[in-house]
Amino acid sequence: MTPSIQTRAEFPTFIANGDVPADMIPFRPKPREKFGVVIAQTSSSRVDEWKTLRATSSLDDAAILYIARRSAGHGMTDEQGRKPGYSACIHLSECRSYDVWCNDRLQACEPAQAGTLQIHDMRHSWLADIRSSFEVMNFYISQAALDEVTDDQRTRRVEELRCPADATQHDAVLANLALALRPALNAPQQASKLFVDYAWRAVAAHLARTYGQHSGGACTARGGLAPWQERRVKEMLLADLSGNLTMTDMADACRLSCSHFSQVFRQSFGCTPHQWLLSQRVERSKQLILNTRQALSEIALATGFADQSHFTRVFTRCVKASPAAWRRAQQR
Repeated sequence: MTPSIQTRAEFPTFIANGDVPADMIPFRPKPREKFGVVIAQTSSSRVDEWKTLRATSSLDDAAILYIARRSAGHGMTDEQGRKPGYSACIHLSECRSYDVWCNDRLQACEPAQAGTLQIHDMRHSWLADIRSSFEVMNFYISQAALDEVTDDQRTRRVEELRCPADATQHDAVLANLALALRPALNAPQQASKLFVDYAWRAVAAHLARTYGQHSGGACTARGGLAPWQERRVKEMLLADLSGNLTMTDMADACRLSCSHFSQVFRQSFGCTPHQWLLSQRVERSKQLILNTRQALSEIALATGFADQSHFTRVFTRCVKASPAAWRRAQQR
């Protein structure tokens, strides 16, 4: 059964125009700082938490945002300008009560359970009345950035991403990607550009493949990197252990598209560039522990970690012992 769609004119308490009495117009504060929440604009004063990361795209913006409000009563969002792109919203907790308007038409919406995905075409005008608490991760991808990803993958360009609010689509892949990005959002100083860039491209590729209209099949890369490409990439990564390189930097150096480079790198090394770089940081730190008397805090900075705490977590995960314990074991 096709869900009924009613115009916002049938709900006068949510209309903000000159024909409605002033006491029926909802209060819309002018925020000091705006950003997209769910599918429309809110402000930092109206939510409990928001964190953002920007990804690298040679053509246009791509952003990852975490927004949470732990109490009810957010109310109406603010209108925002239309732009060619998409907002993919993955709910990390249940949003029980809300209404959504697209181009002034009320959309049929069910309560959004954790793991529910909604994709909104930002070429349209969106408003929402959010009455319950919510916790979401938003991925904004411009059309130009989406085209860049599909071009890199040598697939047909996506004419539209489609996953409407009334579809109640659960997406375990995107939910897990969102959870994997939480540590980077909580500690952006520890998130290398390489990791953020790789994660964003993984999100964009998943959305294009799963929800893209008129997208083609992916081309499979074969053979891995050529020997000269492997040498060049290793030189670049080892020259800057902090991880400030981007996928674009390395792909350009290898004369490949980003997505093709990502595929053949994994074939050659058995892991992502970010994972390979972390392993090299750990190996370099082992050399410094064995051959110098430097403090662990100094070794952490020398090997590209944000601080000693970050170094300890990564080292312990890889070696199954903390740096201090590993140093003591080598001195016996």
